[in-house]
Amino acid sequence: MKIIPKQKKPPNRRPAPATASNDDGEVRELTLADFRRMKPVGEAMPDLIEATAEFRKRIGRPKAEAPKVHNGLRLSADLVERIRATGPGCDARVEEALRKGFMGRGAGGNIPGGSRSPSAKRAQAGKRRA
Repeated sequence: MKIIPKQKKPPNRRPAPATASNDDGEVRELTLADFRRMKPVGEAMPDLIEATAEFRKRIGRPKAEAPKVHNGLRLSADLVERIRATGPGCDARVEEALRKGFMGRGAGGNIPGGSRSPSAKRAQAGKRRA
């Protein structure tokens, strides 16, 4: 009589279902086999990555042709209070007043290196006399 060696049974692994949800729409717990079949999103859907990058470029406010520059201008508190008291849009009104003041006086205006304002000239002359 021949003795047949006892064979080991394969581990009891059930195959992973094809879908991750049952008939009721409940999502089942993912198995190790599920994770092994997964691919990085860039490899599985490269078009999605490109579309996302394009979408992010278009998010937000469009780029201005002449972007504004932040300038930390120090003004007296009472002047700032009076400007802000004029209500919403006071920044735009201050910019408009500065434009009229500087740009309306010719090429140099009161910009450093240009001609001085009459009041600045009087103040400087008063200091010299004293």
